[in-house]
Amino acid sequence: MAQSKVNGVIQKINYWIEHMPPAAFSAAMAPGIIGVGLALAGFNGLSMAFCIITTIVFVLLFIALALRLIRHRALLHQDALHPGKGFGFFTIAAAANVLALALGLLNLPTPSLIASVFGTLAWLLLTYSLPSGLVLHERPTPAIADANGSWFLWVVATQSVAGALVHHADRGVLVGIVAAGTWLLGCALYLLLVTLVTLRMIRYTNQAETLSPTYWIFMGATAISVLTGSQLLGLTNSGDLPMWLQPNIAFITVSLLAIGLWLIPMLVIFGFWRHVVRRHPLVYETGLWALVFPIGMLATACMSLGSYPGFGGLFLLGEFTIWCAVASWLGTAALWLAKVRPTA
Repeated sequence: MAQSKVNGVIQKINYWIEHMPPAAFSAAMAPGIIGVGLALAGFNGLSMAFCIITTIVFVLLFIALALRLIRHRALLHQDALHPGKGFGFFTIAAAANVLALALGLLNLPTPSLIASVFGTLAWLLLTYSLPSGLVLHERPTPAIADANGSWFLWVVATQSVAGALVHHADRGVLVGIVAAGTWLLGCALYLLLVTLVTLRMIRYTNQAETLSPTYWIFMGATAISVLTGSQLLGLTNSGDLPMWLQPNIAFITVSLLAIGLWLIPMLVIFGFWRHVVRRHPLVYETGLWALVFPIGMLATACMSLGSYPGFGGLFLLGEFTIWCAVASWLGTAALWLAKVRPTA
């Protein structure tokens, strides 16, 4: 009996690896950014716990991804070419850079640097291969028909690279300039993708199955842009970036924050329509981590920007929102445990 249960667990693990969602690394992004936010709020002990969870989850997911690459390369390649799934692979780069922040809080500078380098290299690979495949691969239906909130992961990954560069800006002025340029690239990508995804939502019929929590990345992409923008403002204050950039960075940062806050009621309406009007069951799905991460990122961004004079109200908003992120993480983790719990 015990052996059969072990075999059953092994089969489930092998099946999950074979069909591993491209956006699986969002499960590592969520606790990581919550850990950073809790540190800003002054809850260092709880922050350490979330950072440790991030490290463990990232390592396990990395092993699973490596096994999938070895055993199921054809399926992985198929997912990469799918317009509705492929952008999920950007969570690899974003999760690595979030892990770098978590490792920094754990006082592990060398592993943190390694994670940042890996995240940057992964972003470079993905930022050219995935969009190229989207454009050049022949398919029976338009790629835009499958556009969804996961497309904004391209922005999230780009801004995570910019944030990683900010943390190493002391290595030279050029690093700060590259960080600012990468941040502006991420902002430009947001404008491009928000047009494409909105066009898809208006042009094609929306179903409860397709209007998933990944659309919260719509807001999460603005939140991480705000966080990185606030960090760039710090570089202008320290002289690592030209002072004349400060008003431009500040204007874009505050504008993106306003857009992100405006989006929240709309996303709540989408969720109400999905689960109450269309009665789609609230069960675990990978996309739920894509809801937790934007909430945690919004909290962290508000506290980071709120640390500047005149923005104290934002810090209070961030302190409140971080507990919303913790609650959503606990809820998602509970749904996951309910799904994986062995049946009698």
